[in-house]
Amino acid sequence: MLEGREIIVGVSAGIAAYKAAALTSLLVQSGFGVTAVLTRNAHRFIGAATFAALTGRPVATRSFDAGAYPLGAHIELATRADLIVVAPASANLLAKSASGSADDLLTTLLLCAECPVLMAPAMNSAMWAKASVQRNIQQLLDDGITIIQPGSGWLSCRQTGAGRMAEPDAIATLIGSTLVDRPARSRIVGKPL
Repeated sequence: MLEGREIIVGVSAGIAAYKAAALTSLLVQSGFGVTAVLTRNAHRFIGAATFAALTGRPVATRSFDAGAYPLGAHIELATRADLIVVAPASANLLAKSASGSADDLLTTLLLCAECPVLMAPAMNSAMWAKASVQRNIQQLLDDGITIIQPGSGWLSCRQTGAGRMAEPDAIATLIGSTLVDRPARSRIVGKPL
């Protein structure tokens, strides 16, 4: 029932970006069509070539790419998406999304989205505990975003605590359960995938 559904995997900056590659692989192996959207700072942690190889598709990184997306990447990708998952969702990405900021392709795409949006936060435990981050999480929940709570464990800052991005298999399972009773989106904008 879910094969052929279109998933956007948004990747923001963070060491957990390697888990986004594992998630992408799981989704492709499950029959989903996957397009990766990387923020500029995500490239500091993982390369676009990884996602292009895993998805068999170009990676979207620029807001303005008339050759690939004549109507605008944010519009065409949002129209095609059955679901958008942001993994990892950095504190910066959460703050921008909670405030409605749209200064790059991923945040602009999130504003255009009319499909379910899931976010898997990942950050240092001190950042995760900050009142401002928790306010942003609550705002996103109020806006209808599904937040996939981070786990506790060993973090890249060499500390143990909350803030560890959920595991790829748990995120993939949640994606499947989110889409199972939803009809596929019709795709009438732009060129076919």
